Amino acid sequence: MAEVANRAGSLGLSADALSRLQLIVEELFINTISHGHRGDSDDRVLIRLLPATDGITLHYEDGAPPFDPTRPLAQAIHPEVPGGLGLSLIRGMSKSQRYRHQNGRNITELDI
Repeated sequence: MAEVANRAGSLGLSADALSRLQLIVEELFINTISHGHRGDSDDRVLIRLLPATDGITLHYEDGAPPFDPTRPLAQAIHPEVPGGLGLSLIRGMSKSQRYRHQNGRNITELDI
């Protein structure tokens, strides 16, 4: 997270946007390990922050089985039903989201 914060700062991201970014990165990483790899993996996650016209673009890449976090949620979000809250959080904290599966890797790009 320190590298994410340093890079975001060098790109001029505000403190508020940085807090959102860090929460998004943490949620993506937890989902990759917990759901994608079922709790354990030596696979590397690639995180890049790229300058964008109105903020930054987070490029997040992992080798878990294909999963599109931009697809419609299969179930309504209810406090008593687990799942889906992290994806709603990611969507709500980013301006736009894109996904593709390429060369065995999940590639998610989020505009912050």
